[in-house]
Amino acid sequence: MRTRVLMLLFVLLSAAGAGARSYSVEEVPNVHVADRTRFLSNPDGIISPAAQARIDSLVAGVRRATSAEMAVVVVDDIASDDIDVFATELFTAWGLGKKDRDNGLLVLVAKDRRKAVIRPGYGMEGVLPDIVCGSILREQMFPAFRRGDFDGGVTAATATIARLLTDPDAAAELQSRLEDADNARGSDSDPFGMFARIAAIAATAMLCALAFKIYSLRGRSRFEKHMALEAWKPAYLIAGFATLGMGLPAAILLVAMLQHWRNGRRKCPNCGAAMKKVDEVHDNDYLTPAQDLEEKLGSVDYDVWLCGQCGETDILPYPNRSSPMRECEMCHARAARLSADRIVRKPSVAAEGMGVREYSCLNCHHITRTPYRIAKTAPVVIVPMGGGGRGFGGGGGGSFGGGFGGGMTGGGGASGGW
Repeated sequence: MRTRVLMLLFVLLSAAGAGARSYSVEEVPNVHVADRTRFLSNPDGIISPAAQARIDSLVAGVRRATSAEMAVVVVDDIASDDIDVFATELFTAWGLGKKDRDNGLLVLVAKDRRKAVIRPGYGMEGVLPDIVCGSILREQMFPAFRRGDFDGGVTAATATIARLLTDPDAAAELQSRLEDADNARGSDSDPFGMFARIAAIAATAMLCALAFKIYSLRGRSRFEKHMALEAWKPAYLIAGFATLGMGLPAAILLVAMLQHWRNGRRKCPNCGAAMKKVDEVHDNDYLTPAQDLEEKLGSVDYDVWLCGQCGETDILPYPNRSSPMRECEMCHARAARLSADRIVRKPSVAAEGMGVREYSCLNCHHITRTPYRIAKTAPVVIVPMGGGGRGFGGGGGGSFGGGFGGGMTGGGGASGGW
């Protein structure tokens, strides 16, 4: 039973799909050729006879009052991936509008594609600019189409266009209203205002992230806290200015905390007495030769704290993250510098290359060799010059006629889907 139902559904869907026709530009019926009172091409019967008569009457009234040539086309589908291109080609093929005025207008609806276009000629773009065409689509056609009311949507749009073309005051009023609304939307989406809002959010996130990190480090020593957050300092300083200064409070708080954790009063871990920090001139007396060398190279800065009560000496290392020196694998002093960079095997299209960097320690003179890979080279593509092919230009135009005056369009107006 289930199989029969599925087969029946398949047959019905196939029949429905077969019934929908896709029209090329040449296949769309130009009803105005056979009957000068007809302006709506409705080959698939989507628009009812009553609505069709109303639409033809409205378009005929526009032509009598203004000499503008308007056509309305409603089909199931079109044989094109781009409805904008199709509308322009159809407009040109039919030659809508007077040749010396270009006062043509095409309204195209592709029902199954759920898309529509309003395409004015060159001479109509002043009365029907893009913003007005877009408003007609969004406010009159598409809401009706979503309800399945194609009669109402096409009739309402045609009536509005007829009113705008025959009443200059109505056209000016509508355009002014739409421009005011567009300007209001533009002020709401002001780029600087949007960036300021993003900056405020980023600054708040910086402060929250810092507070959470500090809270997560509770119970750690001040040295451990400093080492955990010292790497944040460059990013926070940059972000502080990049957020129009709104992130500076978080950056200043971070710097202040780092200074407090490093230079604030410290208690002796043995006796609890206050410890004293040795100044930079005399702290070298407490350092090993390797530590002294690291300070001279600028790779590590050492703080020495003394307890006058029990003689406890704490030596705390603060590495310089921007220093090119790296830690020696032999003596562990941060005093190894790059002394050589050799290519052992050159890369090719088929295989990676291999290189070796040598680091010489200025403390123990040990040499560390670090191999690294070199990416494959990209293949060279040779593009031949000249040859055949079609360049710019090409054939143009298409013949006018079809009962209209031979006008042209520049592709203005609006399009969209529902």
